[in-house]
Amino acid sequence: MIRPALLGVVALAAGVALLTASALGQAAKPSSSPVPTKSATPAPSDPCGSLLSIVNRPTVTTGVCPVRTGHFDVENGYTNATTSGAGGGSNANYPQSILRVGTADPHLDFEFGFPSYETSSASHPTVTGASDVSLATKYELGYSSNANWGLYGAITYPTGSTAFSAGNAQFTGDFNGGYTINPELSLAGTLSFNALSGTNAAGAAQSYFAFIPSLELSAALPGGPSEISAEYAYYSAAGPGLGSKSLVDFVYERDFGGHLQFDAEYGVSPTVIDGQKQRYVGAGLSFMN
Repeated sequence: MIRPALLGVVALAAGVALLTASALGQAAKPSSSPVPTKSATPAPSDPCGSLLSIVNRPTVTTGVCPVRTGHFDVENGYTNATTSGAGGGSNANYPQSILRVGTADPHLDFEFGFPSYETSSASHPTVTGASDVSLATKYELGYSSNANWGLYGAITYPTGSTAFSAGNAQFTGDFNGGYTINPELSLAGTLSFNALSGTNAAGAAQSYFAFIPSLELSAALPGGPSEISAEYAYYSAAGPGLGSKSLVDFVYERDFGGHLQFDAEYGVSPTVIDGQKQRYVGAGLSFMN
C-alpha cells in the first residue's frame, strides 16, 4: 500500500510542478504590443471669415472668399480719376455700391451692383449721369492649409446714361487664387477673361475682348486687423481698337470690429494712350452683418 501511495504522491507532485512551470512560462511571455495607429491630421480651416478676406474692393484682383450663409455685405466707394494730356480732365464716381448676399451653400454668394453717380470733364464740358448695373456670383472651389481658389462670373447691363454706359452688355469670367506666404505676407491673383464694350473712334459702342491678369501682394500691419497691398494688372486691350495697358495701385485697408472696413487707394497707369495717362485716388467703406 505504501508503494502505490508513494507513486500517487510523486505523480501529483509532478503534475503540480508541470502546471506551475506552464503558468510561469505564460506569465514570463511578453504581451503583444498594440499596433501603433497614425494620429488623424486635422483638416485645414477655411481661410474665409474675416472682413479682410471677404470684402472685394478696391483692387482689380477679385478675392476668392464669398459672403457666408446668413450674412450680407455692402461695399461702397468713391474714386476720382485724372486724365493728363490733350483733352484730359477728371472723372468722379460714387457710391459704387455692391450688395453681396450669402446663400445656403457657404461657398457661394450672389452680388448686385447698383448704378453710381458719375461726373466727367474729360474731352468735353462737364457731364453727369449714372453708370450701368451688374449681377455677379462667386464660388470658392477649395482650400488647403495655406491656399484657396475659386471662380467668379459677372454680367453688366447697359442701363446707364449715354455718357457713362458701356453701350453693350459686358461679360466677365475669373479664376481667382490666394496663397499665404507667412503670417505677415500673402499673395492673391486673378486670371480674368472679359467681353467688354466701349466707345470706338467713330463714337459708337463696340464690344471687344480683354484678358486681364493681376497679382497683389499684401502685408499685415501691427496693431490690429489691417494691411497694405501693392498690385499690378495688365489689360490686353485698353478699349476698342486700342493696345494694351498696365495699372499699378496701392491700397490700405483696416477693419473696425467684425462689421466695418475702411480702405484708401492710389493707382496709376504708366501706359500712354493717345497722348494721355491716367491716375486715380479713392476711398471706401464696407459693412458686413
